Amino acid sequence: VHHVVHHHRHQTLLQSITVIMVECTGRDILTVICCIIVPPLGIYLKSEKFDADFWIALILWLFLFTWPIAVIFAIGYFFEIWSCAGNI
Repeated sequence: VHHVVHHHRHQTLLQSITVIMVECTGRDILTVICCIIVPPLGIYLKSEKFDADFWIALILWLFLFTWPIAVIFAIGYFFEIWSCAGNI
């Protein structure tokens, strides 16, 4: 029984990964890469406007010691976890 449950979880995980890969476009990949390297650009590519989220990411990104926070902020924005402008 344990083997069957483990196999079922493994199969479900593989199905989830496949769905993610199918729904991911080239623009999405570029946006995520930009969220990591240049967070304000990643946010702009996602929203296509200069809103509060863009400016927060820009300010965080300009200060070198807060760059990791800007990356986390941009990734969270991309995956629609949060938004300061409230437009998600």
